Amino acid sequence: MANDASENASAPDDSSGILMRDAAEEENEAGTAEPDHEALGLHIANWWLKARRLREHMFGSALFADPAWDILLDLYTARARGERVQITSLSLAARVPHSTAIRWARIMTRHGLLVREKDPKDGRRVHVTLSEETWAMMKDYLERLSRDPATRAPPFLAPAR
Repeated sequence: MANDASENASAPDDSSGILMRDAAEEENEAGTAEPDHEALGLHIANWWLKARRLREHMFGSALFADPAWDILLDLYTARARGERVQITSLSLAARVPHSTAIRWARIMTRHGLLVREKDPKDGRRVHVTLSEETWAMMKDYLERLSRDPATRAPPFLAPAR
């Protein structure tokens, strides 16, 4: 029970969004422009991918493999850029063997996170994308990170103006 209480104490409650909106409204009333949280969310996702690659380079990948998250981040950034991703490219995004990437894509598809689409021009190719629900969840997740003062992206992540 003690763990439940401590976890709940640190977890944001429903009112945190209201408080953050109130703080943002106060900042706007003071003349500060509200940042583009969608663009900032994309920058956070890109930064996260780069940070994970640097971590792998410095510490190796044996202890820190998380192909599902790498796949979600890669597909999120690809969709935000309007790019289509072939299922065979997931191994590059996740930095895992091809068979591992395909296995994770199947698992994630079964759970409704991904959608597989045959290429209408070449039936041998299969594209993969985030499901609409996963796209919305990733977008919401990254935008919340960009809004929350505790997890607000550092200034170097701000989109170029």
